[in-house]
Amino acid sequence: MPTITTAILRQVAHILREGEEPKWMQPARCIESEIDLEDDRFENDEEPQTENLDAESKVKVTELDPEDDRFESIVQEQLDGGSYLGCTGCLAAGLRKALEVPTSEILVTDQRLIVVDVNGVDEAELEWEVDRTAILHVWRRSRFLEPGRVVIAFKDGSVLALHVGLLGGKSACKLVEAIH
Repeated sequence: MPTITTAILRQVAHILREGEEPKWMQPARCIESEIDLEDDRFENDEEPQTENLDAESKVKVTELDPEDDRFESIVQEQLDGGSYLGCTGCLAAGLRKALEVPTSEILVTDQRLIVVDVNGVDEAELEWEVDRTAILHVWRRSRFLEPGRVVIAFKDGSVLALHVGLLGGKSACKLVEAIH
């Protein structure tokens, strides 16, 4: 398991809870798939209201068993080539919004998944956080020209694909390993 350098630890120490141990940190960004980018249903900047799992999904993610060998393929089918499943206020929507910051990094601790903005200041700024217990399943799902793609399914039924690292898929593997 990769360790956090002393410099990174100093940068995020004020964000950590007492006794919380950082495990891994890497640049990350939200993947806007071609489907997401070409979706013309939403003419304004509002959060997509029709991407509601309860209304549109054939299968609710929360009704699936993440230990089932078919879990990942069923969720991928639900994503239907996109990068986001959820509704306004869900965990995936919060993570998606936090990753819009150009200098976002994913920080995995023994307790939480955190997005921090490391915009060149002395201390990183907390953008988003969730307890790791809210994560249903996480896996690497590479695609052509996206070797660092990771999919996170949350217990609220929302799903987000994101990209970690700069090149290659090592960072994706390390993120999945750090969360497990």
